Amino acid sequence: MFKRSLLAASLFAVSSTAALASSIKFDLNNDVFETGFATQIAPGAEMSANYMYSRPEGDLADFGIKATHQQDIHKFAIGAKFTKLWANHRENPHAFAIGGDYSIAVAQNLKISGSAYYAPSVLTSSELNRYYDLDAKIAYSIMPQADVYLGYRAIQFRYANQPDLDFTKGLYIGAAFNF
Repeated sequence: MFKRSLLAASLFAVSSTAALASSIKFDLNNDVFETGFATQIAPGAEMSANYMYSRPEGDLADFGIKATHQQDIHKFAIGAKFTKLWANHRENPHAFAIGGDYSIAVAQNLKISGSAYYAPSVLTSSELNRYYDLDAKIAYSIMPQADVYLGYRAIQFRYANQPDLDFTKGLYIGAAFNF
């Protein structure tokens, strides 16, 4: 039910903001596949929705909103995202995480970016002590509408009465399409 609602909201958001900047991404490694989109909903505001499948761990979906600011070669964003986990062998928590993104254009077609989101126990469920999502990547624009990238991501759920769950931790490759 939640997955269908997220998909419907995502399609509505993409179609209702066609005049603003949007992107769709796909990335993967041996165990994890992710797809998602981000769209500008107003000047200085962006919304995103992502779905991630991890072969050993389960499914993860998130929906976020953030304020953005572009200053020359720098782009800053701060915001929040709601994350829901459907784990294969443990409780299915959710978290309301706060954090942000930063990217810098280091050359004409080369960009380095990073993001960090964190939720303490007060913003989580299912006896979750904390959640964090860290991501760093380097992207190369092969054309104005497409980027390819290499990144490192770590997503962890720390439970109070169960072993911690490293949903993913490692390198990945991907592509983003901008329109």
